[in-house]
Amino acid sequence: MLLLLLFLGTVSLQAQQNVTGTITDESGQPLPGVNVLVKGSTVGTVADFDGKYAIEAPEGAALEFSYLGFVTQSVQVSGRTTINVVMAEDVALLEEVVVIGYGTSSKKDLVSSVASVKSDVLENQPVARVDQALQGRATGVEVTSNSGTPGAGATIRIRGNSSINGNNDPLYVVDGFIAGTGFNLNTINVNDIESIEILKDATALSIYGTRGASGVILITTKNGRGMAPGKPVVTINHYYSLQETANRIDILGGQDFIDYKNESYQFVPGPDGFGYTDTSLPLVLDPENTTTTDWLDLVEQPGAISNTDVSITGNSENANYFISANYFNQKGLLRGSGLERVNFRTNLDVKVSDRFKAGIRANMTHYKIENNKVDYSGIVANVLPIRPVYLEDGSFSFENPISAGLERNPEADIQLRVDHDLVTQLITNAYVEYEIAKNLSFKSTFGAQLNYVKQNNYLPGILPERVNGGYGRINTNFSKSILNENTFNYNLDLEDHSIKLLGGFTWQKDNNESTFSEAENFPNDVVLFNNLALGDSETATVGSGYGQRTLTSFLGRVNYGYKSKYLLTLVGRYDGSSVFETGNKYAFFPSVGVAWNVDEEDFMIDSDVIDRFKLRGSYGIVGEQGVEAYNSISTYANTTTVFNGSLVNGVLVGKVPSSGLTWETTKQLDLGLELGFLGNRITFEADYYKKTTEDLLLSVALSGQVGANSTTQLQNLGSVENRGFELGLNTINVQNDNFSWESNISISSNKSEILELDDQEYISLQSTGNQGGNSARLIVGEALPTFVGARYLGTYKSAEEIIADGREGRSFIGGPRYEDVNGDSNINDEDFQVLGSPIPDFYGGFRNTFTYKNLSLDVFFHGSYGAEIFNVRTQTAYFGRGEQNVDPVVLDRWQAGVNETSDIPRAGPSNSLFNPNSSLNIEDGSYLRLKTMTLNYNVPLESGGLSDVFSALNVYVTGTNLLLFSDFTLGDPEVNNFTAGSGLNSVSQGFASGQYPYAKTITLGVKVEF
Repeated sequence: MLLLLLFLGTVSLQAQQNVTGTITDESGQPLPGVNVLVKGSTVGTVADFDGKYAIEAPEGAALEFSYLGFVTQSVQVSGRTTINVVMAEDVALLEEVVVIGYGTSSKKDLVSSVASVKSDVLENQPVARVDQALQGRATGVEVTSNSGTPGAGATIRIRGNSSINGNNDPLYVVDGFIAGTGFNLNTINVNDIESIEILKDATALSIYGTRGASGVILITTKNGRGMAPGKPVVTINHYYSLQETANRIDILGGQDFIDYKNESYQFVPGPDGFGYTDTSLPLVLDPENTTTTDWLDLVEQPGAISNTDVSITGNSENANYFISANYFNQKGLLRGSGLERVNFRTNLDVKVSDRFKAGIRANMTHYKIENNKVDYSGIVANVLPIRPVYLEDGSFSFENPISAGLERNPEADIQLRVDHDLVTQLITNAYVEYEIAKNLSFKSTFGAQLNYVKQNNYLPGILPERVNGGYGRINTNFSKSILNENTFNYNLDLEDHSIKLLGGFTWQKDNNESTFSEAENFPNDVVLFNNLALGDSETATVGSGYGQRTLTSFLGRVNYGYKSKYLLTLVGRYDGSSVFETGNKYAFFPSVGVAWNVDEEDFMIDSDVIDRFKLRGSYGIVGEQGVEAYNSISTYANTTTVFNGSLVNGVLVGKVPSSGLTWETTKQLDLGLELGFLGNRITFEADYYKKTTEDLLLSVALSGQVGANSTTQLQNLGSVENRGFELGLNTINVQNDNFSWESNISISSNKSEILELDDQEYISLQSTGNQGGNSARLIVGEALPTFVGARYLGTYKSAEEIIADGREGRSFIGGPRYEDVNGDSNINDEDFQVLGSPIPDFYGGFRNTFTYKNLSLDVFFHGSYGAEIFNVRTQTAYFGRGEQNVDPVVLDRWQAGVNETSDIPRAGPSNSLFNPNSSLNIEDGSYLRLKTMTLNYNVPLESGGLSDVFSALNVYVTGTNLLLFSDFTLGDPEVNNFTAGSGLNSVSQGFASGQYPYAKTITLGVKVEF
């Protein structure tokens, strides 16, 4: 009987009932996403978008309500079926927290200049890389796409270029692991990212010492820490995008091209030597029997992206986790190009005991890039519209119709070439943390980054340009980075004083191994690159390489605050690098920052208008070790020689050491102002900075041949300055029960100036590859870099003008005219002038977010003003060089008796004459782009019984690159011929030749939570 009573009592206690209710904030606004948990169990649910919830709970249980930014509440059920909850804001949590080097800080306590981009800005953008989503999102960060190629990176400059031969790319730190400046962003799923912080001033950067001069980007991925304990949340997110070419390049084609070329070949100097068109000469091209081809239309295709994310997020009393898988597949805008990627991530934190914690961040990625098989800029420049795809016998055409030169056939390239990269990366960082005593803790991390890249390339023997049969090549690269960091943290909060101390030791070692093998003259093309031994052994080659560098460091930081009013931060890092010679391996990088929270003063504390008023300033030194490994020692190069009548291999000195090298040092001053008004509905942040980089690493020409590969030597010479301002404005324009409107504006400006280049007048950077000469230089007193060339004056309108310029017999009426600076009647690089710079006057972004009930609209513009672009194609397309394509602008060319006032040169005089780089090449690169527009709808779950299946359901449509306002004539102004990295390429910005096109994209997606 007693057992029966106990059993019935237990049943009664565990009787379940359905509890429903609405959760609101203190102003009565519904709170969607609040976690509701039956306390002491794993039973839980999440409030819908109207703040409503429903849960099964025992009559005597307690419900726990938790939500980020609000105080967690526990409410007894006590037999009730309806429980409405009003949640109070947690003032301590409302203060924005930002990630900084080796820790976090509230925005209020921060003395540094740090820009933050949160996950809601990044999510569900149809991009393979996060840098493609950062444009215009953060002040002081200029992001320029290099091309529209799937997986192509962007050039990121934080407060300008700080180096010439060194590195100008930012340092990437992923979940605490220092991944380097060349980190492959293709390996991170954008939707896994929780936040991105960009460190900009000296107090933020000097904790990274020798690697901080070009800025630091901290990427933090998601975890389960912010969730209420209970049932895990499963999220499935899928979107599909359709793409088409945006801002397609125009090429003169068809009959217009034929007319222009015939006219150009009828041009003759004439008896007076001033030129005329002799229409009695036979036509070179027969309009009736000439095939025309639209090559750009032939190689282009509609693009598409398919992306699927699956994640599981959970939290319990002693552990939290985030596990995700991603599949991304992009079909490129050019046939034969694309990217396919799979990504797996595990983030785990475990509370082992009250004093001991551990965790791991692990990300594994494998992807395949189908490299672009065609040379798009080559088609724009060289593949003529009068060339057929196939010859009469059905084989691919292979000759330029005018020059008869051997050329690649784009259609053959697409059908026959094999060219792809296989990339596998593992990046992981594990930690243990132990509380030694009250306020004192020790943390040790151990991380590794493993990269394996294999490039497969095969050119079949039936390709028109292959004269030695098939050609195969395999490149492999394996890189490994091991990092161990050990830090102590001490935090002490007294009544009026707060002290935070950080000290530690770090060690990182990077290894890189590479191999290649190639062969040609294969008997057939059946096995492609898979058996290079089938090629001709006489011409087969192999090679390998190895590199290693080690960095050891001691670091420290002191944060002091008095009454939350006056803040002081001292930072220092002592770095030692293996790439420098003994005596110069170590350097110290200190900084100091101060801030004054004026709004905490008694005279401000009761203000009804100003809620936030902070002044801050910092000064410090950071470094750049932009030196290749083994640069401080002599290296060998291979050679061959005859010994005893036989050809044998040997070695000789390949490169002389760069003695006495030391770190590039960047000294930076930053002054900042932060304001908040009307309950922080309006917030404003402004920064002014000035940074000077000294001991620039420059390649200096050697006076004689002192090694097989030694024509230059790195030396510490010269200095450069960057200065500018950054403005950020955030406003809540409207906010009521059903509608809200928020705006964000960012504007940045950077001015660079070369202060010193030792005794050199200038340094030449790049030649465009055409006959026009050098096109960019580093010049003392000018921006970094600067475009140079002759100034174009238009066309010669009369023989008198030609005679006055002393150009008889060399220039013609209707031909190009240039400013002869030195008056010697010759136009060459001695007449070159400064024509502009790719550095914009200012750049930024403008975002508006509108929300009406369950519907939201996010509209984002970004743009740039004042930059110049060097149009490489102008060199031939404007002047009509015989065997190359022509710009449609020549339809308005100078023609005798028809259009004699035109400043566009007539057809003919420039077929084979030298035309220098000139102001014609320089175009305005200003633009305004509607970057993204996203419409979101949060589906009400009450209708149709959806709440029984989903805890959240979101449908969205996104348009990307929808509008572009620009005067640039060669497609999109956001281009760059030369990719980022170290060496002169890192500052050779702003060159355009008709790169892989950009896409206009429409995306439809759905996101569900269970």
